[in-house]
Amino acid sequence: MPLTEDGAWMLGRKTGVIAVMHEDEPIYIEASKDIGRTIGEYLSGGANCDFRAKLGIVELGASPRTALERSRKGPLADRINRLLPQYRFAAVPATDALSERLAAAFTVVADPRLNGPTAEANAILDSLPS
Repeated sequence: MPLTEDGAWMLGRKTGVIAVMHEDEPIYIEASKDIGRTIGEYLSGGANCDFRAKLGIVELGASPRTALERSRKGPLADRINRLLPQYRFAAVPATDALSERLAAAFTVVADPRLNGPTAEANAILDSLPS
């Protein structure tokens, strides 16, 4: 489904795994205790929305120290909001215990752009002078 308000409004309080895709490739995977709320945070910026912060860092060159705060409101948040329509998401319901394990397993095979230490290492390598 598109990563837009129209695509997320019907999701309820379900535990599960969310995969964000870009050009049909999963780039960010997260376990969630409330899929609808988490998608809402992706769209509007929640207090601890790691997805928006990583978009700011990896795609827009924001500082890792300030990206989380700046991804919620202001110019960086506006730039992130303009990027969101190019992403799609899929959500799969799962139990609390299983959702964390599923997310960890699928993060290994996802494009590492936005997923954890590999993304951070790639950003450091990319910023080295040629």
